[in-house]
Amino acid sequence: MNKWFSMSAATLLATSMVAGCSGGSAPSQDKGGASAPAAQSAQDDLKDKLELNIMAISYEGGGWPANNPMIDYLNKKFNIDLKFQWISQDNYNEKLNVMAASGEFPDSFLLMKDDFLKWRDKGVFLDLKPYISKYPNLTKQLGGEEQLQFMSPKGKYYSLPYYQIETQLSLGIRKDWLDKLGLKMPTTVDEFYNVAKAFAKQDPDGNGKNDTYGFSTSLVPNKTDLKHIDQIKFAFGLVNNWGLKDGKLFSWHTQTKELKDFAAYMAKAYAEGVLDKDFAINKVKDPQDKYEAGKVGIDDVVPNVFYQTIDPNTKKIDPKAETVQLLPPKGPTGLQGTATNAITQRIVVNAKIDKKKQDRMLMLLDYLVSDEGNTLNKNGIEGVHYKKDGDKYVKLDAFDKDRPILISSWYLRRFDLNTQIRLWDDKTMVDNVNKWFKNSEPYKMTNYAAGLESATETKTGISIDQKFMTALIKVIMGEQPVDSLDQAVEQWKKDGGDKITQEYNDAYQQSAK
Repeated sequence: MNKWFSMSAATLLATSMVAGCSGGSAPSQDKGGASAPAAQSAQDDLKDKLELNIMAISYEGGGWPANNPMIDYLNKKFNIDLKFQWISQDNYNEKLNVMAASGEFPDSFLLMKDDFLKWRDKGVFLDLKPYISKYPNLTKQLGGEEQLQFMSPKGKYYSLPYYQIETQLSLGIRKDWLDKLGLKMPTTVDEFYNVAKAFAKQDPDGNGKNDTYGFSTSLVPNKTDLKHIDQIKFAFGLVNNWGLKDGKLFSWHTQTKELKDFAAYMAKAYAEGVLDKDFAINKVKDPQDKYEAGKVGIDDVVPNVFYQTIDPNTKKIDPKAETVQLLPPKGPTGLQGTATNAITQRIVVNAKIDKKKQDRMLMLLDYLVSDEGNTLNKNGIEGVHYKKDGDKYVKLDAFDKDRPILISSWYLRRFDLNTQIRLWDDKTMVDNVNKWFKNSEPYKMTNYAAGLESATETKTGISIDQKFMTALIKVIMGEQPVDSLDQAVEQWKKDGGDKITQEYNDAYQQSAK
């Protein structure tokens, strides 16, 4: 608990060359609707070489080295010196705050909602609206006017959307463990608990050791919520951040009864060794790593990432490992839910860069969501990362080594349900991925405050949410009784939660006009 708290406190304190050398060529085109050719501004003939700096969040495996073939390819195509800063998701907020203190932001960077709103009106971001008509792919391939305007003042385009599939996450469960222990697929939270307990206590991997857990969770990077466990939260009636009742918005922080029911369930799981004992100090990706390592039997996964990465990694540990989709379990009153992604992660361009850099940056971004750029983003460089063999495509070894998909995965991609499907992917796998997405559709839980602004939330929301999470974690870890959440709820309201609720409701009513 002390280790978790110290990590939280730290957060609070911080308020082609390829074509010539590698045999690569322009990427083949994915099938689908045509987009406009990538734009080239009349003011920028590419004569001058420019340095462009981009910062994005990095996840598994970290970012590219400076000499990655994708960077070389884009450098040659746009006469740029492209430098990426890939910052771990666990350190991203701290890095942004350091940059804000120095007044030195990259030329373009990715932001979560709270940070975008915090700096939106401070002159940090370039208003793209006066320029965007010159870049047809940015206007057509990123959700159109609605998404370009989203979260900006009327008449301003301060950002581009980072596309996320609406029902991106789904639970996966080790079917081979179910079969070995003679268990049925759980359909309720009670059955989920019993299965998870069996996974923790009955040696499902057969190694004779007590070294497995039923499920795990972690804290989101800014320590304001739990991750990987939404389906259980929703089963007990908790809303997806902000719910709507009788035309009024309300926060999950105020759902006292539902919070107590959820916390009691989690506290029991923690006390009985069903829940990963390290959940409070886990990094965001640790539950997935533990699932791949065969130490956890249930985890939430992104379906395409599951088939492309998680399943192969799991099978390296246990060739007989079999994962199937687990639909959200029903709660005591029959509730089921899975989180719905709102497009609140945003890509911004630094307002302080000069006109030549603006043009070159927008030209690059426009290219990345064009047909050619989209194919490059998803598959890499033809002849380097894949090749065409008759009427099929074949992945080359360099694809796994170079990971050319990082721009698409972690920075910018166009709106496409199959955004992480490759040219060579097996049709059965693609169908399975889409089936997982489709199966999750009926259980979507909307965050009704997504995209709305509260000045108090932007200023103090993280700190009061962290304080609330400290109280909730103490209950789950058995350090405080469940009834202590009564005080935590009232304290959240007193510390600014009531004001945040009022501001969100004012914004909601205004948006409905």
